[in-house]
Amino acid sequence: MKNLLKGFKRSNFQYMNMAGEDDFSLIETAEDGISLIPEEYTGMYCDPEGQKNLNNAGFMYVNVSGDFIARAHIDLDFIYAEDSAAIMVYENEKNWATVNFEKSNFRTKAVATCVTKDGFSDKSAGPDYPWPSVWLHAIRKGENIAFFYSPDGVNKHLLRHFKFSASEKLKIGLTALSPNGNGDSTMNFYTFELKENFTVQSLTEGN
Repeated sequence: MKNLLKGFKRSNFQYMNMAGEDDFSLIETAEDGISLIPEEYTGMYCDPEGQKNLNNAGFMYVNVSGDFIARAHIDLDFIYAEDSAAIMVYENEKNWATVNFEKSNFRTKAVATCVTKDGFSDKSAGPDYPWPSVWLHAIRKGENIAFFYSPDGVNKHLLRHFKFSASEKLKIGLTALSPNGNGDSTMNFYTFELKENFTVQSLTEGN
């Protein structure tokens, strides 16, 4: 897998809800990682009851075709409820999905997922997570996606398996969310690895 953060260059990514080259919410770190500082009240969530709709989180991504494996090594500050660092798979303004490391509404550290289809989000709370950092995995096979988490980057635990899109091309990348924050949270991404044009044998097992 290729680590897209190694020797990081801003020009290797495209950006949504970010200024790209001049955005100071993206900080380059000393060891091939980056940190993202989300602006206040930013998220990616369309409430199925229509009460809370956000589509304004910063997103740095690459375009990918066909099947793929992506994973990122992540930690964050855990200041506000729903502060979250995530991998996002994005088709368009009404269809996207995230696998998240977040501060839950119960003030615990947790892994979670959110799938938005046709403008409505379906959020799924995952288990509380005791370790300080996590590896998140997003894997595509055909029209389907599977999300996993891992304490060590090797032994994966399935969080969600779902049908997503028949589109050949998607956007895959990193996002930082702080729907209840004041713009002072920091999300750290130590690696972001991608293997394109690769199809796993078993999507639910991730290999």
